[in-house]
Amino acid sequence: MPPPVTTATLADSITQQLDQLSEHLAQAGPQQAAQILLKVLNAEDGVLGRLSALIVTGTYVTKHHTQRGAFPAEMWLALGRTANTLHDLALDLDEHQEVFEEIATQRATAASAAVPPQATALVARGRHR
Repeated sequence: MPPPVTTATLADSITQQLDQLSEHLAQAGPQQAAQILLKVLNAEDGVLGRLSALIVTGTYVTKHHTQRGAFPAEMWLALGRTANTLHDLALDLDEHQEVFEEIATQRATAASAAVPPQATALVARGRHR
C-alpha cells in the first residue's frame, strides 16, 4: 500500500511538474509553445484557472482563520488582492486564446517557414531596454 499523500508532498509534486513544463516550453517551437500556453493559460481549466481557484479558496480559508484570530488580517487582504489580480490577468489573457488555438493547430507550410515573423512594436521596444 503506497503511503498517503501529504499536502507538502502534493505541493512539491506540482512544483516539480511545473518546472518540467517550463523546461518543455523553453525548448518548444511555435506550435508546441502555443499548445502548452493554450492549456496553461485557460482561465477555466488551465493551470492559471486552477491556481486562481486555489488562491480564492485560500482567501476564504484565511478569512475564516482571521476571524478566529489565528491569522493576521493582512494575510487575508493580501490573498484577496492576489485572487483579484489573477482573475484580471486571466481575463486579459483569455482575449488571446483564439490566437493560441490558431497557432497550435496550424500546419507548417514552406511559405510560412521561409518568412520569419515580424516583431511587434512592443517586442521591438522590449529588446532595447
